[in-house]
Amino acid sequence: MKRSSSGTAARRSMYTRFGFNFYDIFIAIFCIGFGIICFYPLWYCVVASVMPYEEYVKGGMMLWFKGFDLQYYIQIFGTRAYVNSLWISVAKTVLGTVLSLLVTSTMAYAVSKSHIKGMKFINLLVVFNLFFAGGLIPTYMLYRDLNLIGRFLVMVIPGALNITYFIIMRNYFSFSVPKELEEAALLDGCSEFTSFFRVVMPLSRSMMAAVGLFIAVIHWNDYYSYMMYISNKPELQPFAWILRRMLTDKSMMNQIRNGAVNMGFDLPPPMGLRMATIICAVIPIVVVYPFIQPFFTSGMTLGAVKE
Repeated sequence: MKRSSSGTAARRSMYTRFGFNFYDIFIAIFCIGFGIICFYPLWYCVVASVMPYEEYVKGGMMLWFKGFDLQYYIQIFGTRAYVNSLWISVAKTVLGTVLSLLVTSTMAYAVSKSHIKGMKFINLLVVFNLFFAGGLIPTYMLYRDLNLIGRFLVMVIPGALNITYFIIMRNYFSFSVPKELEEAALLDGCSEFTSFFRVVMPLSRSMMAAVGLFIAVIHWNDYYSYMMYISNKPELQPFAWILRRMLTDKSMMNQIRNGAVNMGFDLPPPMGLRMATIICAVIPIVVVYPFIQPFFTSGMTLGAVKE
């Protein structure tokens, strides 16, 4: 007990004299080191994507810019399949996110009205699918019967109801939206639809922004739906599929490299093209995030204990 007391006193004395102690130093070093480890892969991609060709020949670690050349971006954007896939992904992400927010939020709002008969059973059916699914073959047969196979909508419609975010929205509508405001809107002559879109939705902007960002990232990074249901139509391939092919398929890499030679460039190194493609995959989310960040920060704290 005496040793423990003396150690505590020493730490307190160090904090009193210098304003920090050993534990503060350890935590700071650990956080800085961990942050560098997380940040370096992205930094490596940025540096490698603008590295001149002659620097690739020298080799070595890429810690800082040894030149600046945008030829890899010019080469990949000069490939028709790449540009087309980018527009497909943008359309898929925008339509999929809007549809998913609309369908998931309206259903979650309806199910949050537990006093209405049948809503608890509907909630049970939806949550049941979170743990059990029909499997790939029945899903494929269902999409085939719905005439979705080989069509753009097969990458958008199936994700309209996101069960995970359905649960989040349902809980938010149940416990965070003041019932008095809804009742006041109904007394003023609003219907349930008008009350939802003109009262509840404006109060839920933070939650919708946070959930919308997550859903958009899911759609932007999705290539599974194309691989399983539309792989025979190259004109509908999303950007994530192009990125996968750039990293694993030599034929795709050779196509872009040969295109670069036809454009008058030297035969580019595969690593530079891969890094430029990765950066193009990251940029859209990085650009969108600052506009959503004020809502996203408050939306992530929904459900926290408040005093």
